[in-house]
Amino acid sequence: MKELFVLVPAALATIMASPAFAGDRWLVYTGGEKPSRIFVVVDETYLDAVPFAEKTYKLETITILENAKAPDWVSSNMIIDCARQTLEEKLIQVSPRGGALTAAPDQPAQPPKNAVGQALIDFACEMGPKDNAQRIKARKADKSKQGWLFMGPLTTSEVGDMAWNTMWTDGTRPDSTPRSDEELAREMASLDARRQKALATANAIAEQTVKEDKAEHERTIKSQEPIVRANARRKREPSEIRRALEPWIGQPEAELLRVWGTPTRSEDHSDKRIIDYYKQIVETVYAPTQGCPPGQTMQPVNGMDKPLMCAPMSGPVSWEVSYQCTVSFEFRDGVIVDYVAKGTRNTNDAFTHCSRVFGKFN
Repeated sequence: MKELFVLVPAALATIMASPAFAGDRWLVYTGGEKPSRIFVVVDETYLDAVPFAEKTYKLETITILENAKAPDWVSSNMIIDCARQTLEEKLIQVSPRGGALTAAPDQPAQPPKNAVGQALIDFACEMGPKDNAQRIKARKADKSKQGWLFMGPLTTSEVGDMAWNTMWTDGTRPDSTPRSDEELAREMASLDARRQKALATANAIAEQTVKEDKAEHERTIKSQEPIVRANARRKREPSEIRRALEPWIGQPEAELLRVWGTPTRSEDHSDKRIIDYYKQIVETVYAPTQGCPPGQTMQPVNGMDKPLMCAPMSGPVSWEVSYQCTVSFEFRDGVIVDYVAKGTRNTNDAFTHCSRVFGKFN
């Protein structure tokens, strides 16, 4: 690999002047033993995030093969999952050393089997998240420690020339029957059409998966909602209110109206209905007699140092206390799913107000 980084610049200067550009090529791997060495290139032009998938990128590759018994080159689309460290190979095209392109079966997502697979994962996961400015900067950086080299815009045939003219100069390039430009153009157009169809299918499947996952998440949230609401009520409402109102959870509106009568206020929203009941009660509170006859209480009659005796009260014997509270019932799909008790705003003891008005003490 080290020799390649010495030989490539001069060859690149010549090839990059070619008018037939196919994409911004990176060399990501070269290795193997003669006569079965390989030269693996990716096209940065098509490196992009896979829609609806997290930390997953698509990558187009070309592998040039040295062995005369092997195909001239093989191209494929890779789906690289960086989180799982797997690669899935699709649209595999095999170019024999004579004749038309043939297709090979897709390969399922799996961990890398060799250094080539790991090199593709490393490249996709480092370069995939970068924006255009960051990628331009990366092209100018020294990536030789990673075994990568930016080669510029090259066609498929120029990639093959690069391998033989810079890497495998100690060997003889096998004879092949070149296809005409028209044949190659037709084959590449057919490949591009299949690529676009496969991408559209993958996007549709991914989008459907996202919709199904979202629906499942919403079903899970909905199934947990009653528990979440009950926990919130335990923190929010006094025990007397919960003992009185908890049995109403799950009851229909008609039953509430039958028992409680006409509501103070009702309010409809797109997905819920709120019904309020306001109630005020007045209670007579009597002054404590401490065992004395009504209207009297224990008082120091003969001096502070003498025993207390029953004597008439100096203040009122009784007085009235007003308690006010509003209970809001929330309906969904026609049944009660929650309630909130709100005491009068004129007191800091709202819990006491609602407990006295709507609470159950036994």
